[in-house]
Amino acid sequence: MSATIFPNGFDSWQKTHFEVVEALCYLRDIEEPGQQKSFSEMLNRSASEGLYQLAKELTDKFEEATKNLPRNRTLFEEIEDFVAREVKNREGL
Repeated sequence: MSATIFPNGFDSWQKTHFEVVEALCYLRDIEEPGQQKSFSEMLNRSASEGLYQLAKELTDKFEEATKNLPRNRTLFEEIEDFVAREVKNREGL
């Protein structure tokens, strides 16, 4: 496991990580109603190792990209847009 660098300090990284996870869950909740799922799939809403890694990668990327930049909106609004763009870009690969 690689060591995480906190360009804006640990407190900022932790807040960002929390909001990234919230945004990923929000996007999942929007997408899921249109997908057929078995009962067992609906019961198991825990994250996979891939989602854990994605959340960490997006947190690190957002923290680095926004280092020393002023906020124009709430942290969640900025992260929600960032996560949506990143997920869309990854789906296009």
